[in-house]
Amino acid sequence: NKVRGLGFGAEDYMTKPFHKDELVARIHAIVRRSKGHSQSIIKTGDLAVNLDNKTVEIDQQRVHLTGKEYQMLELLSLRKGTTLTKEMFLNHLYGGMDEPELKIIDVFICKLRKKLSAATGHDYIETVWGRGYVLRELEEVPVEYSESA
Repeated sequence: NKVRGLGFGAEDYMTKPFHKDELVARIHAIVRRSKGHSQSIIKTGDLAVNLDNKTVEIDQQRVHLTGKEYQMLELLSLRKGTTLTKEMFLNHLYGGMDEPELKIIDVFICKLRKKLSAATGHDYIETVWGRGYVLRELEEVPVEYSESA
């Protein structure tokens, strides 16, 4: 029952059947609110990911990403500061359908890093060896990972 669920503290309630895109949009809205994002733009340093328009800007200049690169950066932005495994990326990108090898995630990350680095001169994506990748604010990057090291 919707009223009961909301009364027990639920943020939202959906009834079956529901469309996957609606579920994702509702999750994005909850994540934004929980992290203090009143609008659908997540900022990390000079980097701005617009969740509504599916665009990325650096210093108000558009960065052209492929669909998969955008999806990866979106996931990293939504989970900023959290290490994401390659399996998590594959699930986000392909949803269990015709998933390629894990190595493709390394390729996408490499291309994404090159595009972001070309625009900012910084590497926001940190490799956590043996675990995955994490998006960090520049001041959060440990000294051994910074460009000055």
